[in-house]
Amino acid sequence: MEELTVKGIILATAPQGEYGRRISLLTDRLGRITVFASGAARSGSHIIGSTRPLTCAEFDLAKGRSAWNLHSVRVIESFGELPLDIDVSFYAAYVLELGEFFSEAGMPEEESRALLNLMYVTLLALKQKVLSPALIRRILELRLLKLQGEYTMTPPGTSDPDADKLWKYVLTSSLTGLYDPERIPVPSDTEASETFMNSAEILFTRQISHHFRASDILHEL
Repeated sequence: MEELTVKGIILATAPQGEYGRRISLLTDRLGRITVFASGAARSGSHIIGSTRPLTCAEFDLAKGRSAWNLHSVRVIESFGELPLDIDVSFYAAYVLELGEFFSEAGMPEEESRALLNLMYVTLLALKQKVLSPALIRRILELRLLKLQGEYTMTPPGTSDPDADKLWKYVLTSSLTGLYDPERIPVPSDTEASETFMNSAEILFTRQISHHFRASDILHEL
């Protein structure tokens, strides 16, 4: 039986049988995989609190005949409190939807790790409220387009030099500084920031035709 330890973020879970769970997991090595957690929902299970969406952890897996089975979990960071905050709950759901859409089984390890790390720093930014959720969303969307090779070097629809400066920062920044308000060249409450967000929305909508459920609610916020 093949055994493997991966780092990952739980994107979604669903019941499996009476006490089991079926987990959609974005990993650093295998892309998005389905994992079965037998007995995870049973009272007293040692992994019951670690198999919920928005959990970032190390997962010990064993490969069965047709699927991966979960043996143990070591939580790195739990973002489970984000749904309790009405201001960011739908943004967190949107991040998970994006993770589902942009990932697949068998992704190259470099691409899988890049997506996982981007999702992690984004959820951490939402948790710490370092920027407005709306700005975090647009930064994430632009950075995802860069990962896909579907971005432009300048923001569409504007010639604002400050918006252009922020655009280039998002494309070139390290992940550690991506959401750092002290490093971002344009304050988040300025007209240039609004212009940047509008341009990011234009480009993302142009390049990605998929409809995201959470975006319907985000448009109302």
